Amino acid sequence: MKKFVAVLVGGMVFGLAGMASAYTLNYNYQLDGNGGMTSPYASVLVETFDAGDTLNLTLSGDFNIVQGNASGLHAAPTGPSGQDQTNYLTVPNARSTGSTFATGFGTANYLGLWWGSIDVYNTFNFYNNNVLVQSFTGSQVSTLANGSWTNPATNKYVNILDLPDFDKIEFVSTQYAFETDNIAVGTVVPEPGTMMLLGAGFLGLAIFVKRRKSA
Repeated sequence: MKKFVAVLVGGMVFGLAGMASAYTLNYNYQLDGNGGMTSPYASVLVETFDAGDTLNLTLSGDFNIVQGNASGLHAAPTGPSGQDQTNYLTVPNARSTGSTFATGFGTANYLGLWWGSIDVYNTFNFYNNNVLVQSFTGSQVSTLANGSWTNPATNKYVNILDLPDFDKIEFVSTQYAFETDNIAVGTVVPEPGTMMLLGAGFLGLAIFVKRRKSA
């Protein structure tokens, strides 16, 4: 009996931990002072790319910080107030395929970004101590994901929560381009649904153990 319960507890904890580590998506946002979309969460680091060479994130790789559109290369993200009128990040730069790493934010479990022209060939990779812990593509955000810079379905503020802890993000694009602004990184408490799932799992386990003892 004790051995059986121990095995069950181990299985429950392992399974619930696996479910808790699965990311959660939402598309909530607030408007910034320029009419653009930004993170709705407090106490997170937000990179706007508007402070010249003084960035909140440390960037390395194939990228450029631009404004406006360049035919065949990049298009500013679109929001409820129109296209982004401020600086934004585009990946890659100078060639049609490449990636950019973002670090300098410590350890986080949340990424938010105003993602423009969402494409199937846009990818995030999340790392912790140089170990890949999660990957994420444009097709997981939009079933359209065709790179349109005018369609709301491919221009969204995307919040990715409940990620495994990460300390480095890689933005990858195998074609022009991956465009994003108002990147937010930080630690956000798990979504209520995740907490309820964990609570329900452990409550069910407690009831099961109590019934076994009474039998």
